[in-house]
Amino acid sequence: MKTYNIYEYLPKRFFTVNPQYTATRRLVYAFKDGEKWATKYVADVVVNLLTGWYGGKASDFVLVCAPCASQKKYNYRFLKFAADVTRRAHIQNGSAYVNIFGRRESKHNNALHVVNESFGYMVNLDADFFKGKKVIIFDDLITSGATAEEFKEQLENVGATVLGGLFLAKTVHSDGIRGAYKEIKYKQYSA
Repeated sequence: MKTYNIYEYLPKRFFTVNPQYTATRRLVYAFKDGEKWATKYVADVVVNLLTGWYGGKASDFVLVCAPCASQKKYNYRFLKFAADVTRRAHIQNGSAYVNIFGRRESKHNNALHVVNESFGYMVNLDADFFKGKKVIIFDDLITSGATAEEFKEQLENVGATVLGGLFLAKTVHSDGIRGAYKEIKYKQYSA
């Protein structure tokens, strides 16, 4: 699957004095926590990217946020964000058609980003909605890409065509910027 990340994210276990990595960490955690300033900032960036890439053809596509640990977290983190982005970018919103049952316990305890699926965790997609749609997946972080690929397969199993994934940040494991700040200029965040 083709992926595009806006920033590079250096996990906390790696020490850095790089102000861009520090600011990206703050942004990622604030977005995950649903802080309004972070949600607004990320929505602005994603809208600019989508409208720049697709322009008037954006309405042909569906943006869907990748499932997270529980429906409650998914709703808190993504539903308002997805509604804002899709309204402003004139793209279809698929996030309301994702239902999560149970709870997934994450174990991010190594460089491979191993996630342990808990008993009873299941993601249900509205096949009637997704069938025949061209989908772009959004998530806050990509590490190995395994979670995104699994979600891509689920979407394809209900008849969607996944064009790729758009990620706020990609996990890196060294303190060295490698073209992470592609089209968006870094700016100071203010709470």
